[in-house]
Amino acid sequence: MKLFGYELEGFAKALVILVAVFLVASGLCGLQWAASRGGSRLDAVFLPLGIVELIAILLSAVGIVLVLIAWGIRALFDRSAN
Repeated sequence: MKLFGYELEGFAKALVILVAVFLVASGLCGLQWAASRGGSRLDAVFLPLGIVELIAILLSAVGIVLVLIAWGIRALFDRSAN
């Protein structure tokens, strides 16, 4: 059985993991928003989890940008070295 992104390594693997975290956290954040709009009384649970999800979204977005920049710099360096 092959797992998603298992055969990748380096920048590609980091990018796959960061994008997966971003998508899952975004989906959970949207699901929480929809549930809270329905008049749920679980604000004591939703608020801390929502903050964790927003932090995960922000960190993964920053990580995606940094990985893409580092990958581009490495590609330019490898091209100029050869």
